[in-house]
Amino acid sequence: MINILHLPLLVCLLSLHVFSFSAEYPDKPIRFIVPYAAGGGTDLVARFVAQKLSNITSQQVLVDNRPGASSNIGTELVAKSLGDGYTILVTAPNFSTSEALSQKLGWKTEDFSPVIQFTKHSNVLVASSSSQIGNFKQFIERTKGGQPVLSFGSPGTASAAHLVIELLKMKVGIPLEHIGYKGSTPLKTDLMGGHILLGADGLSGQMEAIKSGKVIALSILGPKRSPFSPEIPSLGDYGINDIDGTGWYGALVPVSTPQITISKLHNWFSSILKEQEVKDKLAMIGVEPAGGSSDQFKAYLLSEREKWGAVIKAANIKMEGS
Repeated sequence: MINILHLPLLVCLLSLHVFSFSAEYPDKPIRFIVPYAAGGGTDLVARFVAQKLSNITSQQVLVDNRPGASSNIGTELVAKSLGDGYTILVTAPNFSTSEALSQKLGWKTEDFSPVIQFTKHSNVLVASSSSQIGNFKQFIERTKGGQPVLSFGSPGTASAAHLVIELLKMKVGIPLEHIGYKGSTPLKTDLMGGHILLGADGLSGQMEAIKSGKVIALSILGPKRSPFSPEIPSLGDYGINDIDGTGWYGALVPVSTPQITISKLHNWFSSILKEQEVKDKLAMIGVEPAGGSSDQFKAYLLSEREKWGAVIKAANIKMEGS
């Protein structure tokens, strides 16, 4: 039997309990942490999705760019954030390679719960028009032809484009030297000027140069052709089906985030990716919606970590200060 003297305390406790569940998520602004500079692919996708999520939730969704240390500053910030659904990491393939490249990380993959893969996009192998390499078969013949060893450029050391060429070298048995650039723009400039003969990059980063005729697309660096440039053959067209350098953008939250919150976010993001307006905007930057379940994204990230980690180790790739 309840003592009448305890009733005021009981009512107070019940009120607090009800209040704690009365606030519907989200009831304040949400923040997307993008560990890259503004204007890049990850940032643009984050902003497309942020606007749509704001419309759905009637809450402000802020995009907070935290570049630096090969994306690890922003990633660590989210890893150490409260798992309440208000701090979301929107990131790219560097997430899957960082642990293999650095022993000084302040985070690990297991600190996160994947929510959804937003997009996927193709990387492409290209040649300068001055290279006299007109297709993928000529590329193989030229690289196997002996000295001097050809060089290829990428947007950066350990970028997805760099790593897939390292994997191609191992699988096909070709010698190539890597030159890391600081982004797609300087790489494109040197390719168009003939200062470097070969390059690997995101298709969207080289599309302008390809259309100009000053850069030749040799192959999509994956088993399938790109829907945005179906005329460019894929590695699969040459019988190479076990190399996939497809890039991605996706969303993750701190591992302490409740499953009910993750499910809400996943459902909202999934519906956003199905909107035609979003598909059209993504197509403008050369990426396509991915979607899928949170578990599928988790499995994909773990497989990417294992695949590229092995390549990094075999190719002895190092980052400065690692």
